[in-house]
Amino acid sequence: MNDLYNVSEVKLTYESNNKNKRKLKVNSSMKIYELMLKNWEQIEYREAFKILLLNVSNQALGIHTVSLGGLTEATVDVRMILQGALLANASGIVCCHNHPSGNVKPSCKDDVMTLKIMKAAKTMDIELIDHIIISEYGYYSYKDNGRLE
Repeated sequence: MNDLYNVSEVKLTYESNNKNKRKLKVNSSMKIYELMLKNWEQIEYREAFKILLLNVSNQALGIHTVSLGGLTEATVDVRMILQGALLANASGIVCCHNHPSGNVKPSCKDDVMTLKIMKAAKTMDIELIDHIIISEYGYYSYKDNGRLE
């Protein structure tokens, strides 16, 4: 009967490896694209979904890989996105994923996922600042195209 009360402890941590106190201010989709491109491995090989975590001043706190997928999609769990944002004390997030094909036009699945993330983040007072689709040839910004409320 005592085993019933034996529950594992869960540790929630945030650790920054940035010893430099200055943080990069993110103020345009181009800057986000350049930052993410520099921090992306094998962009033309497989799809991945990452989030850029931002403080209230739009300064980059870090990049969190949410999902690594296959050739045509990466499965995204919105709870994992919010978990990363909450652990980093982020006020805003930028979602970013790549299209290995090089075509950065959003799919219907991309549109549905963006709306789902935006609604979920809003309930936690976290702003979805942008969703950017990248390739080595360019990018697509939902914000720049007027597709975020």
